[in-house]
Amino acid sequence: MKLKNYSPVSMEKHRQFSLFLLLSLIFLIDAGNINNSANAATVSNFKVGTTPYGLAVGKKDNVYVAIGGFNNVVKLNQNGKLIKNIIADWAPSGIVIGKNGYVYVSTGIGKVVKLNNKGQILKKVKVGIIPAGIAVGPDGNIYVTSIHSKTVTKLNPALKVLKIFYAGIAPYGIVLNDNGFIYVTNFANKGTVTVLNRSGKIIKVFNAQRKPEGIAIGPAGNIYVTNGLSDSVLKFNQNGKILEKINIKGAPYGIALSTAGSMFVACIYADKVVKLSRTGKVLNTYKTGKNPNFILIDDNGNVWTANSGDGTVTKISGATKGKEFFPYKGPIWQESF
Repeated sequence: MKLKNYSPVSMEKHRQFSLFLLLSLIFLIDAGNINNSANAATVSNFKVGTTPYGLAVGKKDNVYVAIGGFNNVVKLNQNGKLIKNIIADWAPSGIVIGKNGYVYVSTGIGKVVKLNNKGQILKKVKVGIIPAGIAVGPDGNIYVTSIHSKTVTKLNPALKVLKIFYAGIAPYGIVLNDNGFIYVTNFANKGTVTVLNRSGKIIKVFNAQRKPEGIAIGPAGNIYVTNGLSDSVLKFNQNGKILEKINIKGAPYGIALSTAGSMFVACIYADKVVKLSRTGKVLNTYKTGKNPNFILIDDNGNVWTANSGDGTVTKISGATKGKEFFPYKGPIWQESF
């Protein structure tokens, strides 16, 4: 068989093409290693009860879960093992840990319940019709939104009602900044964010599309709002100007910001958590239980969701090197940036 003679030019082109294939292969292997590294987080699901909603982290990174379909709060260790089953009140929804270490739970029958670390009920107080969001302010006081009462109720740690503010047509999510200003999402077709000063006076209202739900404040003072009906997260500056619209399919609901600079969004109809960069770039997606709603990040960088559709919580271990960012030593009293 006669071999074909190649010119030096042809041989050089052949060599360059072979080198291109080799470099492409190396790139693909490296990309695979990068993806494997990004997927190093492990996902675990734990059964907790009917319709879990609110989440909070206490001492030793124990996780408290409000079981909305019954009347209890469950306390889990980091391995998802049940430590305590606590009777609270009918249909618990929101839950926070105060600066004093006590647990505060908002319930569907219009009350806030205060529990000690043994799970004993210390006090119950009426706060409005269908309490939704609950937060601890930089002053240590408790703030509760009531969606049908159209109010925010401010209580001291002893659960004495200090003040009741009008906060819009359907107050839902709530967060406070380091100055004690209150930011509330209004869950309506023409959704808004209401901003109130420390005295409870409305100082600003800005449009937030249809039925905004979750809300968080970043280290630069920007406000992040989830919109399940528009499949997006809106980023606002402090004046209410939309800086960015991040499109995420699956009905974004809960949102948590990491001190490492990433954000995590629970998508209630897609059964997933999406990890995004500061600029809104999708970094990773994690499968959760059914219908994840509330979300938090513990001090070890684990991300937790409450999954109302199948009665579980999901733990995403090692999802971030940070912990949850608050603009002050907030609901679980952590250091911020």
